[in-house]
Amino acid sequence: MLVGWNGETLPDLSLEREIELASAAGYGGIELFVPKLRPFLERHSVADLAWMLEAARVQPLSMNGIENINLRSAEEFEDVKNECRWLAGISSQIGCKTIVVVPSPLPAGISREQVREETIGSLGDLADIAAKDGVGVAFEFLAPATCSVRTLTEAWDIVQATGRANAGLVFDTYHFHVGGSSWEALEAIDIDRVFIVHVNDAEALPLDQLTDAHRLLPGEGFFPLQQMFAALERRGYHGPYSLEVMRPAYRQRDPLEYTLAGLRACRAALEKAGVS
Repeated sequence: MLVGWNGETLPDLSLEREIELASAAGYGGIELFVPKLRPFLERHSVADLAWMLEAARVQPLSMNGIENINLRSAEEFEDVKNECRWLAGISSQIGCKTIVVVPSPLPAGISREQVREETIGSLGDLADIAAKDGVGVAFEFLAPATCSVRTLTEAWDIVQATGRANAGLVFDTYHFHVGGSSWEALEAIDIDRVFIVHVNDAEALPLDQLTDAHRLLPGEGFFPLQQMFAALERRGYHGPYSLEVMRPAYRQRDPLEYTLAGLRACRAALEKAGVS
């Protein structure tokens, strides 16, 4: 199994330090948190980034990510497309194959069919931009009730409808469980179109009370992680698993201790589910 570190887990770390920590802890890959890229590139070149990743023996798993890609004005969507071009160009130079893209909140007065049609168009356009650099886009559905695309079923329908082979999915354990996705949906998707799995757990609260701040390291909460990971393994998923725990309280821990604890927790949860 390849276990990666998601840069949003410790957002205040510099990218340089994060790469060092991921390497020291033993992660096989890293999701590059986009807000860290611009300050990094003020100090370094893209070639420097490629060299650092190679020297650290840490694979770039994704650019994480482009937010609010759908339901935008024409002018706003031009900015989204420009960000996609920028990230795809960097990705091609460092060997990163995936850009994570995230849906917008749901505006008042819009129908589900409008959401579907506009999201298909937006995701397809971004997939076309990324494809020019040999990069894929991974669409991540989000659990909150305010989000425009909340379930695996909705996200997979949209990905299929784009007709783009380089459009796929992010499977996030938090969003899958909290957003009400079904086990039947996991059986229905093309598993080869799952580009990355985000790993996390959460406190045992009512689902409608959970937020990102309640996330926990895998095995510390109540999610049926073993069932999720076993289903992914049985379906034939062989891609990376990436720790993504946006819990403010954890950010007070020593960064190396935390990265080590996160890797141990991920591996333990995956091994318990029979993931090799």
